Amino acid sequence: MQRGPLREVMQFRSSPPPPADDLAATVAWLRDRTLIGDLYNRYAFGVDSADMELVRSVFHPDSTVIGTVAQGGIDDYLKVIGEGLLAYHATMHFKGNQYIELDGDTAYVETWVVGYHMEAPGSPIDHLELGLRYRDEVVRVGDDWKIMRREAVLQWHTGPFPRPTIGEPPYPRKPHRSGENT
Repeated sequence: MQRGPLREVMQFRSSPPPPADDLAATVAWLRDRTLIGDLYNRYAFGVDSADMELVRSVFHPDSTVIGTVAQGGIDDYLKVIGEGLLAYHATMHFKGNQYIELDGDTAYVETWVVGYHMEAPGSPIDHLELGLRYRDEVVRVGDDWKIMRREAVLQWHTGPFPRPTIGEPPYPRKPHRSGENT
């Protein structure tokens, strides 16, 4: 039995830690991995709270995104996903396995994600669940890291994808309020 095409493109890439007796290199390696991992936490929080400026903060201004529903520069990408996210009652993204290959001031990162896209109560549309792999090239910018290129690889989905446009909702729907202070 052969592996399917989605498994064929997988390549395990991860950087080994520096020698244990090199404390400075170990601290730098741990710091870089933590900062890079935090990009995905901020991205998910920004997406789920519909805060596109927070999402923007993880990308380099000259970045390219090849997403599941849009591709191009960061401005175009944010416009499309920002509008698309507001069509859902709520979203929730979980980060799973993450592999980081450091190479000086650049890194390759592959992150497995499950995204839940919930319809409002009474919606005639089923919820959407997506299994994705983010394949990212990241670069050091000062003391931080930014995504320079992202490719979102769809692994699987349940529910309608992309979300059908059925006009204004005929069911009760409250405005998205996750960005408001409580």
